[in-house]
Amino acid sequence: MAAQAAGAATVILVRPENPKPITAEALVRMHGELVSVGFDVQIVASSAGTDPRASLEQTASGSNVDAVVALLGDATPGPVEVWVIDRVTGKSVVRRIPNQPESNRAAEILAIRAIELLRASLLEVAMASGKEPPIVLKPPPVEVTRFVERALEPRRGSRWAIEVGGSGVGSFDGVGPALLPMVRLDLALGSYGLMRATAAGLGTRSHVEAQSGSAEVAQQFGLIEAGVRLRPQRRVQPFFSLGAGVRYTSAEGRASFPNQGQTAAQWSFVADVGTGIRLSLHSRFEIALEVHAQLAQPYPAIRFLGSSVATAGRPDLLPSLTLIAWL
Repeated sequence: MAAQAAGAATVILVRPENPKPITAEALVRMHGELVSVGFDVQIVASSAGTDPRASLEQTASGSNVDAVVALLGDATPGPVEVWVIDRVTGKSVVRRIPNQPESNRAAEILAIRAIELLRASLLEVAMASGKEPPIVLKPPPVEVTRFVERALEPRRGSRWAIEVGGSGVGSFDGVGPALLPMVRLDLALGSYGLMRATAAGLGTRSHVEAQSGSAEVAQQFGLIEAGVRLRPQRRVQPFFSLGAGVRYTSAEGRASFPNQGQTAAQWSFVADVGTGIRLSLHSRFEIALEVHAQLAQPYPAIRFLGSSVATAGRPDLLPSLTLIAWL
């Protein structure tokens, strides 16, 4: 209990004395990735003219240091040496990674390989069998366990997903709110792109009230959407979408005597724009919280005695909450 309360696990990143832009950017990317999973990250400069192993082991000898990751050999276009000294498992690993400065993803690739090298070293914490003598020198901090769990989770094997949830719909011009059950079919296009078919309806009815009567309004819609999700490997993913489809609106009027209520229906084309976040719960499940705006043409209008008292789709606001399961 006292050990866990001491604070977050500490990782020290060691940079060359005068790092090239690619190495500097890679260190920034590594810093962000490690901080996002809860590590306490420090960046220090390497000592010029000293033996790298001795210098790094001295850096790792601090009482609060759990791992040291160093990017050395900053020659361009020569290879970069990635050193990992992992005090959790007691391992030291060195890898030479080719440096390709002409690639616009050189810094990203260097950061990913260094992070994966650290993750592979820490995986021994999770892979060690309870029946064998443990190789771990001390109990792993919770940040280490969370870090390696990402690599142990089964990879998503399908590009298809189904979403189930609900959507609210509200007009800015007199048509009351309603709640509609919603279902979506998703198709992943690479890491960032997404196509999906959306259908919503058969929910509660909106209410419109006027001096000469009232009306109950039912709405249903279907969309084809194209979306993009940012930071696809992170737990929280911002999401944006554009879509188009159709809406079916029906209204049942009730009028005061001697007037008579009528029932009417209308099909409309709708354009949709949305934004939100997707929260990863597991390798196969996510929760999506989104807000959409829909513009209908022609827009539905509710009339009493020839006068329009409420309209919908000019635009409407639709918040939604869905559970996503990758098949």
